[in-house]
Amino acid sequence: MASPKASGSGTTRFRSLSLSTAPFNASGGGSVVLLTGFGRFPGVARNASADLASELAHRASLRHSHLRFVADVLPVDWREAPVRLTELLNRHRPAVALHFGVSARATGFVIETHAYNVTKDIPDECGLLAARDNLIAGDRPRRSATIPVRGIVRALHAAGYPAELSSDPGRYLCNAVLFHSLRYASRVVPRMRSGFIHIPATLEPGTPGEPSLIGWTHAFEGGLRVMDVCVAPLHARAATLF
Repeated sequence: MASPKASGSGTTRFRSLSLSTAPFNASGGGSVVLLTGFGRFPGVARNASADLASELAHRASLRHSHLRFVADVLPVDWREAPVRLTELLNRHRPAVALHFGVSARATGFVIETHAYNVTKDIPDECGLLAARDNLIAGDRPRRSATIPVRGIVRALHAAGYPAELSSDPGRYLCNAVLFHSLRYASRVVPRMRSGFIHIPATLEPGTPGEPSLIGWTHAFEGGLRVMDVCVAPLHARAATLF
């Protein structure tokens, strides 16, 4: 089955993987940082976002040892993705929830600024469509990311990585996960910061048909820069306790 395409950086061709059943969970206490990627998708064997989230959790735990990093893979499923996300948020009550997805249009890091209470008629990995036109009936039409999006772009540019802001995460599962994450934070953990970052579909520069300007090394190193910016307030908060 061909991968679906639609407008928006989050709705084009997804690369998925057979996900590991056990999420990475760094040892130690402290505030929790949740990282998620996406899993299987029709016609695609591997999803770069899942591998990136897992590896970043490991590397960031070495860099920020007073924090606890948890990584998991969300299913590309209209019904199950919000359920799995809510389970993770309830279990860990993270201070930061950073979600990753892939886009065939992305050349580097694409930092999403908004999520929308809208769905698109694109089948998920089970071949099913969203149950309705909106994600949450009666909820606000748009929510804004709460991670420091401009600071992230500045940090990535300073390190020489291509990065841009985007107000169009698509209307597929990437948008849905960000919307549900932001809504959860506003209702349950108001101090939680949540955001979404798209990366190129393959992270293999030069692959025919792929516009990626970054490879895996850049993704890991740039991802750590993103983490540094996102967790900086947690360092400052911890310092006030001493």
